[in-house]
Amino acid sequence: MSILSRFAAYSDKPALIGVWGACTYGRLAGLVEEAGRALADLRLPGPAAVAVVGGHGPAAAAWLLALEATGHFAVPLSGNPAEHPARLAQVNAQWVVTADGLSWSLLPRIDEASAHPLFLRLKERGSAGLVLFTSGTSGRPKAMVQDFRRLLASYEGRHASRLPVLALLGFDHIGGLNTLFGCLASGSPLVVSASLTPSDVAAAIALHRVAVLPASPTFLNLLLVSGEAETRDLSSLRVITYGTEPMPESLLARLRAAFPRARFIQTFGTSETGITRAESPSQDSTFIRFDDPALEWKVVDDELWLRSRTQIDGYLDADNSRFTPDGWFRTGDRVELGPEGTLRVLGRMGELINVGGEKLMPAEVESVVLAVKGVRDCRVRGEPHALTGQTVVADVVAASSADQEALRAAVRNACRARLARHKVPTRVTFVPAVSGERLKKVR
Repeated sequence: MSILSRFAAYSDKPALIGVWGACTYGRLAGLVEEAGRALADLRLPGPAAVAVVGGHGPAAAAWLLALEATGHFAVPLSGNPAEHPARLAQVNAQWVVTADGLSWSLLPRIDEASAHPLFLRLKERGSAGLVLFTSGTSGRPKAMVQDFRRLLASYEGRHASRLPVLALLGFDHIGGLNTLFGCLASGSPLVVSASLTPSDVAAAIALHRVAVLPASPTFLNLLLVSGEAETRDLSSLRVITYGTEPMPESLLARLRAAFPRARFIQTFGTSETGITRAESPSQDSTFIRFDDPALEWKVVDDELWLRSRTQIDGYLDADNSRFTPDGWFRTGDRVELGPEGTLRVLGRMGELINVGGEKLMPAEVESVVLAVKGVRDCRVRGEPHALTGQTVVADVVAASSADQEALRAAVRNACRARLARHKVPTRVTFVPAVSGERLKKVR
């Protein structure tokens, strides 16, 4: 049963809760119909690329669903149109919808539809398209084109649920859309906080008794160090899912101590292949095991390769060499194989630090540093070195009460005790923040 066809059964239940109040599934269905009529009034000669700019909210969700139902190409973007001139140009967006809560405005942008082969292929299949962008941290963001109808169909088997879920991952991120579509398919209320600061997120969890929190390890660490987990009543949380980046074992232990009633579930997915079902052998483990008949995986030279039924058709404006001729996607994730078909993501292949021929991943060192008392956050990176090629540097965010020289010594001593010599940071620097940069990468 499609997502839209389920709305009638959930009619009086809240679908999206935010500063606009509570929008029921019945009201959301009405908004989808309104968006569909607005599209029909345009009398477009064929499928168009339509940017939906805003964030998680009733109007934005309605437009995504209306575009899929009518066979157009949806381009979800966060913020406002002025922030995205290059992305709008990349996809030849003909129309721009600016969504805010329950309302929207629809404005024309260009007349000519894109003649890109990926769009034409979707048109020939009679399907709708979804365009997402990579983070662009290593250069110009790549536009990824996916069969939107096929993606939504993957949610049709969801069971009904009443557990409130918080929208934390971005509206323009595969993880955020997975949260949105998963809630709409199951009839769960999706809670949208006033902002993504730890204070506003914690306030929304406490006010609406949120039961499920999908987040990144970076945000969960921010939630801990902000003190909100101690000062707010977050006892309603029953499930905390984490993904998008490696989870340090020391952070997972701190989180489990802070939320003893919550079940921690590691998730995995890429924008190119979609979110896949996975499970960890235990609550304490950072290894995962894929449990998804729609996914194939293998490890080639320590890199994870995936092939799935929900993967993108390709990049709109970039080289597609990360896809093999037989459909495998080279994720760029360096992994470690574990027992009984499990694996652990160590980080990105490009993050590998080479110290005189000895290789290491930053996440391993970060886990040790984060366990040192007085460390609020850290980032480990490689730095050029004349003799060894690279050396290890730890950027540390210290607690306000910490003696920095004593903390520097404690970090080095902890690393010497638990890590091989080449993994020990040769330099420990103190910085005001590192999480902001990470959050840009994972949203």
